[in-house]
Amino acid sequence: PSRKPSQAPSDLPSLKPSQAPSRKPSQFPSAAPSSKPSQVPSMQPSNKPTVSIKPSASPSKKPSAPPNPSPSKKPSSAPSSAPSDAVVVVTSCKNTSPYTFPLINSPTDERDCLWIIINDENIAIRRTNYCSDTVIKANCAQACGECSTPTDSPAFSFKLKNLQDDMAVFQNCAWITKNSDAAKKAARKEYCLRASIKAGCAATCA
Repeated sequence: PSRKPSQAPSDLPSLKPSQAPSRKPSQFPSAAPSSKPSQVPSMQPSNKPTVSIKPSASPSKKPSAPPNPSPSKKPSSAPSSAPSDAVVVVTSCKNTSPYTFPLINSPTDERDCLWIIINDENIAIRRTNYCSDTVIKANCAQACGECSTPTDSPAFSFKLKNLQDDMAVFQNCAWITKNSDAAKKAARKEYCLRASIKAGCAATCA
């Protein structure tokens, strides 16, 4: 190699580079990177290391551990003591019985799940006011309309239009489709036009 290297690099690379590196490197880097980088890293670090555009405000005191490559084979046996903010997933679509909840405007008065859907005119507002509560929604899943598949409430009953011996007659959801006569079954299906019956007998009226 040259005993005294040039102060600035040549415009064109040498067709036959030296076999050994220069003892004193050039003062300035070349304008373009080498088309064939060295196979062995430099023995000494650069005098001008690369500076990060946006370095971290403070270095990590303890780097994060690598993630577990496989999930736990034995999950915890008990749930956490504090509830999660996640959306409640209803796994069983029914109305819990016995279960009651306090009224918003009268906390000392309580109602069961069917109260939410028992009145045709108030179903929408009651679902809005009470089914937004995750506990009520979980216990009154059927009444709150949270079933992924339409489901009847076994405890739901409704009053028939006609009296029998001057007495009001109540029937459950199964009564609507119980008659084999097509005309009578169609007539009974008209009960599903009522919002309360459509909610209480969701599967039958679907």
